[in-house]
Amino acid sequence: MDRLVAELQLLRLNAGDVSYTQISDRVRDMRQSRGETGSTAFVGRTTSYDAFQPGRHRINPDLIADIVTVLGEDAEGAARWREYCIRARADETRRRRADTTALASAADENGVPPGAQTAAPALAARPSPRPADGDRDNWFTRTLGARGATLTLLTLIVICCALVNVSGSRLAVTFALPLYLDMIGTTIAAIAVGPWFGVAVAILSHSLGALALWEWQGLPFMIVNIVGALIWGYGVRSWRLGTTPLRYFLLSIIVAISCTIVATPIIILVWGGASINEGAQGIAANLLALGQGVIGAVLSANILTSIMDKLIAGFIAISVLPYVLAALPVHARGVEVIPSTMHARFPKVFAPVPYTADGCR
Repeated sequence: MDRLVAELQLLRLNAGDVSYTQISDRVRDMRQSRGETGSTAFVGRTTSYDAFQPGRHRINPDLIADIVTVLGEDAEGAARWREYCIRARADETRRRRADTTALASAADENGVPPGAQTAAPALAARPSPRPADGDRDNWFTRTLGARGATLTLLTLIVICCALVNVSGSRLAVTFALPLYLDMIGTTIAAIAVGPWFGVAVAILSHSLGALALWEWQGLPFMIVNIVGALIWGYGVRSWRLGTTPLRYFLLSIIVAISCTIVATPIIILVWGGASINEGAQGIAANLLALGQGVIGAVLSANILTSIMDKLIAGFIAISVLPYVLAALPVHARGVEVIPSTMHARFPKVFAPVPYTADGCR
C-alpha cells in the first residue's frame, strides 16, 4: 500500500501540487455531475489527505479512481489505478494474515499460555514497520552503520561513474568516433544522487584521465563536464524535466547546447580551433573546406556531435538508473522511477522524491 501511496503522491505533484482541498472539491463536483448526491458524493479534505498518507491498510479503490481522474488520468488510466489499488489491498491483507500466523506459531513454540494467545491477533493486527528498500539490516549496514554504509555506497558510485566516463572517452578516441562518451557516468550520478555528485564525477574522471594516460589536453574540458552535471542534476531533480519522455528528450538537447556553448571557446582559444576529438575535428575540417569560418565550423561540428553524444548518454543513464536507485538507501535518493504500470509507453522516467516537512517520504 505504501508504494501505491507514493505513486499517488507523485501523480499529485506532477499535476501541479494540487491541494487536498482542491482534490476533494473536484471529486465532489465530478460525482455530482454523474448524478450522485448526499453522502455518496461528499468527499472531505481529511478523506483525500488520508488517501495520500503511508501506513494505510485499506483504501477505497473507487476513491482512488476518482482522485486520479481529477488529477488528469483518462478513463483507462483510472481503471488501471483502481485495479492497482485492489491488488495492493489484497497483498496487504495476505501480508497481515501471514504476520498473524507467524506470531501465533511463535507463541505456540514458546509455550505461551492459552489465555495469553488471545492477545496475539490484536498484536498481529498491528504489523511491524518494514524497512524501506535499500535500508534493510544487511551485513553492509551492520558492519559500517547506516551513515557509513551510505557514504561508502555514494563513494563507490562516484568512482564507478568516473571509470565509466574514462572508459567511454577512450573508446571514442580509439575508434575515432564523432562522439565523446565522457558524460555517461556524470549523467547517472547527477540524476541518481545529486548534481554536485555529478560534479565530483566530472572532476575525478578528467583527473584520472590526465594522471593515468599523462594527457593533459583534456583537462580544460572538465568545465564542460561540470556544466553537464549541473544541468542534468537540477534538470531532473528541480526543474522536473525527467517526468515525461518529451521533457527528458528536451533536457538532453539543453545539455548538448549548453556544453557546446562552453566547449567552443575552449576549442578556439586553447587549441586554436582544433578539436581533440578526431570525429568532431573531421566534421569541422569538412565545413572549413566548404568555406565556413573557424568559429562557425567548430560550433557546427560540436553541436552535431554533442547532440548525438548527450542523447546516447541520456538513454544509457535512463536504462541504468533504476538499478543504481535500487542499491541506494531511500533517504539518499533524489528521484523515483515512475513505474511502467502508469506510463506503459515509456517505463523509465523520473520525478523528484516527495518529502514531508520532517524529511520523511
